Amino acid sequence: MALLLKLFVAVVCVQQAATFAVTSSRVAMPTAAPVRCASPQMVFGGGSRRTFFRAVRSVKPRMPNLPGKRWSGPGMSGGDGGDGGDTSPAAPEPSDDGDKDDFMAGMWKGYSKMLDEQPLLTKALTSFTGFALGDILAQLFIQKTNPFDWARLLRLSSFGFLVHGTSSHWFYGFLDGKIPGKSAQVVFSKVFIDQVLWNPIFGIMFFSYVAAFELKGFDYVKDKVQNELLTQVTGSWKVWPLAHAINFRFIPSSQRVLYINSIQIGYNCFLSLISNRETEATA
Repeated sequence: MALLLKLFVAVVCVQQAATFAVTSSRVAMPTAAPVRCASPQMVFGGGSRRTFFRAVRSVKPRMPNLPGKRWSGPGMSGGDGGDGGDTSPAAPEPSDDGDKDDFMAGMWKGYSKMLDEQPLLTKALTSFTGFALGDILAQLFIQKTNPFDWARLLRLSSFGFLVHGTSSHWFYGFLDGKIPGKSAQVVFSKVFIDQVLWNPIFGIMFFSYVAAFELKGFDYVKDKVQNELLTQVTGSWKVWPLAHAINFRFIPSSQRVLYINSIQIGYNCFLSLISNRETEATA
C-alpha cells in the first residue's frame, strides 16, 4: 500500500512538471531557445520524495534575449526595473558653448535692429562706449591714475556720445552716398578724404570740446590746436589709413561706426593722454 501511494505521488508530480515546462515553452519568439528541464529521478525508499522535489525545483526555463527587453523573474537574468524595458538613451543636455553662442547671436541681432530703427542714437551710444573704454584703459593701465579721474572719463565719453558718434553718422553716410562702390580707386579716394580733410577737422572738434567742457576761452583752443593738432593728425596716420582701407572695402555702411570704435579704443587712449597732458600743462 505504501509503495502504491509513492507511485501515485510521483506520477502526479511528473505531470505537474511536464505541464509547467510546456507552458513555459509556448512563448512564440523567433530566437527562443528550447526549454531544458532536468529529468526527475525517482528513487524508491527513504528520502526519494525529497530527491524528486529537488529535481523539480531545478527546472529553470530560459527566455529569449530580445532588443530593448530584459526579462525578470526566477531563473532569468536582470530586470527592467518595471519601466517596460525602454533602454533608449537620454537626450544630450545643451552645452555652455551653445548658450554663449545663442547669447552673442541675440546681442548682435538686437544691435542690428537698433541700427535699423534708431541709427543716430545707436552710433552715438557706440562711440560713448568706445571713448569710455579708451579713457578707462589709459587711466588704469597706462598712466595708472590714482585716484581715478571721473571728470576726465565724463569728458571723453560725452565727447564720443555728443560729437564723434553723431558726426561720424553724418560724415560716413555722406561719403558713401557721394562715392559709392568698393573698387580700389573708390577706397583710396575715401581714405584720402578721411585722413587729409576730415582728420584735422575732427582734431579741432576734439580740442574745442575739451576746452568748452573745462570752461576755457578761444585763446586756449587756439594754443591747443597750434601745439597738438599736428601730433594728433600724424599719430592717426600710423593707424587709420590701413584700418579705413579695410573699412571702406569690407564693412557695411551702417556698421562703420561700430568698426571704427572697436579699433579706436586704443586710439582713444592716445587722445585721452593728449587731452590730459594739455590740461596739466595749462593748469
